[in-house]
Amino acid sequence: MNRTIICLVYFCSLLGLSVTATSAQDATAIQAGETLYAEHCAECHGEKLRDSGSFPDLREMRADQRRDFERVVTDGQGQMPSWSGILNAQQIDQLWSYIRSRAR
Repeated sequence: MNRTIICLVYFCSLLGLSVTATSAQDATAIQAGETLYAEHCAECHGEKLRDSGSFPDLREMRADQRRDFERVVTDGQGQMPSWSGILNAQQIDQLWSYIRSRAR
């Protein structure tokens, strides 16, 4: 019985450390995405994701629209230029993290 409790406590502590590490990674990705957004996106999509009224409000993007986001960023669409060769996959992930962190 004692051994079971010790194992359970140990497992829970490992789980807690894993969640903390993931949260720290998420915060780092969000912060990097915010910097990238300010540098590459804010001019058209609005400072700090404030809707400029002329372009899609990125805060309205749903989690299931990730592939659409990647496609438009990579290939461009309409007035949106292609960012292929400018932003790498990690930077696109960071942008997505930032946008999703501000989702409505």
